[in-house]
Amino acid sequence: MELSGRAIAVTGASGMVGRYLVRALADRGARVVAVVRSPQKMARTGLPAEARRADLADVDALTAAFDGCDAVFSNAGVVSIGGQSREALMRSNLEGTRNVFEAMRRAGVRRAVMTSSVTVYEPQRGHVYAEDAPLLSESARVSRPLYYALSKALAEREARRLSDANGIDLSVARPSGIYGLHDRSGFTLWLHRFAAVPLVTVFPTHLYMPNVYAGDLAEAMVRMLERPAASGRAYNISGDPDVSFWAMLQAYRRAGWPAPRLVVPIPVPFRRVYATDRARDDLDFENRSPLDAFTEMRAERVG
Repeated sequence: MELSGRAIAVTGASGMVGRYLVRALADRGARVVAVVRSPQKMARTGLPAEARRADLADVDALTAAFDGCDAVFSNAGVVSIGGQSREALMRSNLEGTRNVFEAMRRAGVRRAVMTSSVTVYEPQRGHVYAEDAPLLSESARVSRPLYYALSKALAEREARRLSDANGIDLSVARPSGIYGLHDRSGFTLWLHRFAAVPLVTVFPTHLYMPNVYAGDLAEAMVRMLERPAASGRAYNISGDPDVSFWAMLQAYRRAGWPAPRLVVPIPVPFRRVYATDRARDDLDFENRSPLDAFTEMRAERVG
């Protein structure tokens, strides 16, 4: 899809990933429709978007928000690892997704890109996951830390079912951990809080759980809309599996962000790998180094 002049809706546009999506779309000449609960909050971002008010629980408001749009980024939802009940996560992530795709059907929108998660996969030995690995199912027995993963897996399954039933062309992004400006719940917030300790703290080493910069994720998601090869496909959008949390901390410090004077390393040996070959082949996905990403974030924050 050629994006210049197209009306593209983004749910959750005032959140971290949403802001990067709005910027990437506007840079291509798209007319961005920010679908948010608070147009006032969206206005304060200063981003070039038309704000339309809608909540994920309100199908009628979503339908009105999508009116006249050529495509929708289904991006809003709740991210919580153990912090919310199963019912709350299902209400936001599963029911919210169902409402978004019903609103698309009513509004006549036939192209969508969904923000899912790499947490959707059933656990595997070796912890190496490609896009054809099985997803968690409704019958999966999960504990509280995995309620979020289950809600995203069921939301993705439901999005696929509704897309197939209603002739909606769907592409799915499965990001790993995400970091960037305006993070309110993820890795960046955790890192900032850690850095607020002025003198001495501990930090994990040998912990390899990839994180992707939100700017790189947004670029990949916009390319899903642009490129015919992405039609109907899901993509892992993940950081370098050989970059540990410890290496992320060192990049954070080198980019000029504040950090404690003394950091005591604590070994936490664990690794997960999410294959990104498909994204590299279809989308020319590139994952910039943490140093480059943190430097860009620092420049934008200071500027």
